[in-house]
This record gives sequence, structure tokens and C-alpha cells, in this order.
Amino acid sequence: MTDERRRIKLKPFAPPSWTPAAVRMNNLLLNKTQPFAFFLSETKAFRLQIFPTEPDTPAVLPIGLTLGIGDTTAGLWLSDWPLLDQIRSFIPEGMLARLPENLGIALAENALDPLITRIENGLGSKIKIQSLSADKNSKVYTLPLSFELLEGRRDAPQQEQMTLIRGLLMVEERLYPLIQERLRFWPSDTEAHWESLEANLFLEIGTATVSVQEVNSFEASDIILLDESGFRSEGLIRLRLNTLLYCGAQLIAEPNRQITITTDWNIMSDNDQKQSVQQINQLPVQLSFDLGQKTLSFNEVKQLRPGYVIDLTQSLPEVVQIRAQNKLIGTGELVDISGRIGVRILSLFGNRSKAG
Repeated sequence: MTDERRRIKLKPFAPPSWTPAAVRMNNLLLNKTQPFAFFLSETKAFRLQIFPTEPDTPAVLPIGLTLGIGDTTAGLWLSDWPLLDQIRSFIPEGMLARLPENLGIALAENALDPLITRIENGLGSKIKIQSLSADKNSKVYTLPLSFELLEGRRDAPQQEQMTLIRGLLMVEERLYPLIQERLRFWPSDTEAHWESLEANLFLEIGTATVSVQEVNSFEASDIILLDESGFRSEGLIRLRLNTLLYCGAQLIAEPNRQITITTDWNIMSDNDQKQSVQQINQLPVQLSFDLGQKTLSFNEVKQLRPGYVIDLTQSLPEVVQIRAQNKLIGTGELVDISGRIGVRILSLFGNRSKAG
């Protein structure tokens, strides 16, 4: 081993430590970053934004408070005091740290009462200041929530009319259900790029379950008999998003070429055969047969409900796509076999039928 290799020190990888509750809080706040505006009076307006924060993010804000929220304890850190003009009317500048803590808490609560009352109404829980300091290493409150509070004052000099206050709130895990419930009323974020992304929906007319051995013996011009699906008699199909998710639909090919959704989204059931499979050639393979596909935006896919109508702007192709596990393996054409739907193979794995 060379000297260079001896100098290399290997350290075990230590990923960030996230509790399940911290993960839920992070994911919840990621979709709630739109600002929320409110007024406390004709001259005082606020805009509040909340953000997710990693659990181990250190608090580097100068003002710390310990709060009681309902029967839980929380730590709050602020870059500056809100309602500073009212605080100074109760407590002269620089005097808060010199006062007995009980007196300082009482004066601070009186000065901040309009804001505390507004937050209590929104949260649905009482808030009390317990201490004019907070423990950054507390094991009691562990769920973080960052925020920015923009305070506007019409009656202040122009350079003082806007104040941005940054904050970090750490709450107990048992407060999460309340926060989750109250944030239902907070506007959710929408990502515009998702609305323009597109997904292919396959128009499945039926399926057939065959063995690997049978698939290997298929040749072009062979006919596969489909399971009963209602397509021939009523135009019933599956609108399939992927191998697992589909909704029921009815196809009206003429004269309007439309698809009407008939069911909600469903998860495809596991149709594995119950008997033991002795050889790999006996493994079942489900083939699906699609009349075509329709491209929709994700926004349109989210709106699909029973009764929703999809307009097919192009006529349906005469060639049926044969898929296994959602992978295209061949093509075919529809045939009628004594009143049942079948598909005659035109091509399979790149090999085409030589028949006319």
C-alpha cells in the first residue's frame, strides 16, 4: 500500500436523521409556500410565508422564546420583534432583558396581543409565552417550520414602512395532526410545468392470459381469442395509464369518436394462477390488446371522473397493438370468432405475417 493510500481515511456515511413525523411535516410544507396576507388594523398589514426546514438546521436568530401551544411546548426564534412600535410603547428600548422574566413576559404578551389572537384563531389553539429564551438543543420540540413575516406600516416613515422578520418554530411531534388539519385551509402550491406534461393512455379492448411456452410458439397469422370484455357488444374498454392503473370507459367510435369514463381509477388485480408452476414455460403472461392511445396532459388526467368525455380527434387505427407488461411486442387485426373478439397476429417481435 502506498503512502497516499495510507493517508486516506474512510468514514461511514451518515445520512441526515429524519423521523417519520419530520418527513410528513417537510412534505406538507413543501406545498404550502404561497404567501398568506392579513390585516391587524387599517394601518398594519402582514404577509406570512412558511417553508420546510431540515430537522438539524441550527437556529442563528437573536430572539428566542419558549411558547405553550395548547398543552404542548414549542421553541420560537426571530430575527426581529413584530409590532416593534407597540412593544416599545410597553417596554423602553433595551429594558426587556433587565426586567424580571415574569414581568417581561406579561408586557410582551400585552404588546403582541393582536398578533397572538390572530394566530390563535387561525391555529385553533391557545398560545402563551412561557420564557423569553429557548433551548436550541431541546429534545421536547423537534419538528421545524421556517417562516418569513413581512410587516407593513402605513403610518411609519417611508424607510420603515416594511419590515421582514425571519423565524424558526420548533414544535412537538404530537402537534403535527393539528398543523396538518389547519393547513388544509392554506392555499396549496401548483407547479405549472406539471400541467403541461403529457401522459399516454392506452385504449385496451381486452386481455388474454397465455403461457410463456405459447408465446414462444406464436407465429404471424395465428389468432388469439380475447377474454370476454364487453367491447364487442357495448364498446367497453379500459383506459390504461400503466400496468397497474386504469379506469373503465365506453368507446363510441361513430359518429363522434368519443370516450366516456364510466368508473373511477382502479388498481389492476393480481391474476397470478393459484396452482404451482413447475416449469418456467408454464408461467402465465397477460397480453393486452389496444386499439390505440390518447395523449393527455397530467392536468387532464387528474380531472378524469365517471361521466368525463374524451374527444378522439383522429379516427381509430385498424391495427391492434399487442402488449406484454405494457411493452409493445406485436400488432394484429380484429376478427370475429363465432360472436367473440379475436386478434389475428400481423407481426410479433419484429416478424411480419407473410399471408396476404
